[in-house]
Amino acid sequence: MKKSLCLWSLCLGLLAGARTSHAQQATYIGVKGGISIPNLSSGSGGENDWNKNYTSRVGPYFGALAEFQFSPLFSLQPEINYAAEGGKRSGKQPFTVPDEYKEMFQQAFPGRDYVYADFNNVSRINYLQVPVMGKFNFSLSRNGKLKLFAQVGPYIGFLVSAHQIVHSDHVKVYINEDDPDPLPDQAVETFFGSTKLDTSINARDELHKVNWGIQGGIGLSLDCGRGKFFIEGGGNYGFMDIQKGDEHGKNHIGAATILAGYALELRRKGS
Repeated sequence: MKKSLCLWSLCLGLLAGARTSHAQQATYIGVKGGISIPNLSSGSGGENDWNKNYTSRVGPYFGALAEFQFSPLFSLQPEINYAAEGGKRSGKQPFTVPDEYKEMFQQAFPGRDYVYADFNNVSRINYLQVPVMGKFNFSLSRNGKLKLFAQVGPYIGFLVSAHQIVHSDHVKVYINEDDPDPLPDQAVETFFGSTKLDTSINARDELHKVNWGIQGGIGLSLDCGRGKFFIEGGGNYGFMDIQKGDEHGKNHIGAATILAGYALELRRKGS
């Protein structure tokens, strides 16, 4: 949390410097949107049965930006974005035995409160991210209207929501991950009530409310009158373990992004 607050202070300081600098040439405001392709990677403590084998899902990414241009080459760009993050997993994975059956289960398997089940699992973890990035522009045309840009900088993220979506039309349950044969359907119905899974678990209270990391990207922009259209590809990566506890392992969160947007010039020095 202290690191997050220091980063937030740094972002605000950079933004304040941009707004007050006499060297500033132009100011833009804009919007951007597209897709986020997030994933969950193992965090501190390494990989275990609970945090491994996640793959990417696809979600929305959109927000607003301001660009403070100091020269044709360099700008400072703060943003505020809604970022869909998380990941998905399918196949055999740990599944907690319901509380009402744990005592019975642990009589047969001391020290265990989970089995392995074959199902689909989607983690939808959404953030409000506030990056402040340094942006470098390189002209690709004689009239300077077409530009290549690269940008990078820190971000702080605030957790909006976190849900675990679990689904299987006919779940297969195994005592151990490497067991070749599942438990009989009757045993599954006894412990879990049904051989079908279709539920959403609110996991927000299990996760840290703040994350921080780095964000960047490259793209093309085209000046059109007092505005410019742009496309960009990039990504973000959080440096914190997102879970509060470690009973189900630790994960870092990040995403690749593909975006398009428009920025309108508000003020130019001397105008």
